[in-house]
Amino acid sequence: MHHYTVNDIEHLLKSEYSAADVKILFDLAARDETFFHMIWDMARSKPDRDAWRLLWILDHATEKSNRLIFPILDELYRWAIRTRNESIIRQTMKLILRCPLLEEEAGELLDRCVAWMNNPKAKISSQAMGLEFFFRVCQQYPEMKPELLAHIEAMHERHPSAGMQVRLREIRKALRANA
Repeated sequence: MHHYTVNDIEHLLKSEYSAADVKILFDLAARDETFFHMIWDMARSKPDRDAWRLLWILDHATEKSNRLIFPILDELYRWAIRTRNESIIRQTMKLILRCPLLEEEAGELLDRCVAWMNNPKAKISSQAMGLEFFFRVCQQYPEMKPELLAHIEAMHERHPSAGMQVRLREIRKALRANA
């Protein structure tokens, strides 16, 4: 049983918290489903600019097990689809990518992912999350591989970061190997 209130958590996240402070929250959210959902409810009640830190707690809480994500997965898809906040994109997509595709929501999210991938002004994390989701879609729908390969070539032409170049090459190689 946890002893944190909503006010305690809000105060902690606004303060100069230590790594130990947030690790307690990560661990508690991982073990206590009620606490996990309290954090989720807090995140949903906040504007995007403030909610990402709460999603960050859920991200860490689900690193070893995605079990707690499933009840909120459809809402995560809808949030990722509607937001313009790069931190929310990163955090919702990290959670989404821990789970199998939700076919009902995948098409609309894929459209957003393509937009992120092709927006040179988008943060690298948004571009990367879009790329990872598209790759996941291609694993389930191999007929989409040529489209992703075309996007990868276009992304390469924009001279992405070294890390993104490596990931683009890895995905291109995986797509061609399974062709």
